[in-house]
Amino acid sequence: MTRITIFLVVPALAACADNEHDTPPTNPGLDTTSQDASGTPTDASADVPPACTPVVTPPPTGPGGYPMDGWTWVRHGVVLEDPTAGPQEGLIAPAAVIVADSIHLWVTRKQGTQHRILHSVSTDGLSFSEPVETSGLEGQDFIAYPSVLHDGSGFLMWYGSGSIDHAWSSDGVAWNMIDTGVLRPGEAGAFDSLSLLYPSVVEVPDGYAMYYTGFDGQTFAIGRAESTDGASWSRSLPGPVLTHGSAGEFDNHAVAQPFAVPTSSRMLLWYGGYDTETANPGPYRIGLAESADGAQFTRSGLTIDLLPDGEEAWSTRDPAVIRWHGRWWMAYCAMGDDSRYRIAVATSETCAP
Repeated sequence: MTRITIFLVVPALAACADNEHDTPPTNPGLDTTSQDASGTPTDASADVPPACTPVVTPPPTGPGGYPMDGWTWVRHGVVLEDPTAGPQEGLIAPAAVIVADSIHLWVTRKQGTQHRILHSVSTDGLSFSEPVETSGLEGQDFIAYPSVLHDGSGFLMWYGSGSIDHAWSSDGVAWNMIDTGVLRPGEAGAFDSLSLLYPSVVEVPDGYAMYYTGFDGQTFAIGRAESTDGASWSRSLPGPVLTHGSAGEFDNHAVAQPFAVPTSSRMLLWYGGYDTETANPGPYRIGLAESADGAQFTRSGLTIDLLPDGEEAWSTRDPAVIRWHGRWWMAYCAMGDDSRYRIAVATSETCAP
């Protein structure tokens, strides 16, 4: 594995009011004797591996004391980072697409209050080219949280914080805006009344479905919208499709950062669950929920738990999942005990649902 480090100097500008905040807890309360198991997103267009690993039932308990989802994951460590990043800075929000047997990866570089989307490519899933800053995307100091699909001739992107914007590119670097505000905040009192962010767009039989994070000024929840053309969107339901869990669960305070993957039988939804059970602010951890209709979801458990120390000690979040060479491949954001964000990779040979 080759670790790519980026050296980009971008001036910090004004803060965004709805930005999520990760602060390392003073004591994450990890049981270092427990084995970590993690779950990674999938691409429905790829074949199921001939010799896959069944989901473990009953699922084990993770290092943090929460039930896992039963998937078996192998961590491969950090693949992209910014050594110039300070506390609460670094690389977040990956989005991945396979084109011509290469992984195209977009990440958001967070420096102070300014966010920019970068693009990188890999042919092996572990070694990535030096990230290049994208151009043509509108947004002053906040260009972030991409979701990308390939339409056969180029890339379609949905991104944004506040409302969701839409763009197209032939190479993934130079973008042309299609429209801004294709999905805007909901009515007063709605779960998404203040801001929308972290879109995850997938193709469905009638067009496209978008899973997104909604913010009402108090907490985050996950909503769903639908479109026939990817440009005009309407909400599928008046409320969220996934809300935070109960006390004693890893996502007891908020759910955010969805990544959806349709399979032949269900919709898989990986997401970040925010935990304030033992510390507030607390950590994010990646979890999995599943749905037969794409609207009513059932939690499966924790996917990527924290490690006792090092680069994944304080937060795992922002999952992006594809099917790569017969196995699941996940890029995700990890925060270390130095309070910096990095992009890590994990793989799984768990059987597709």
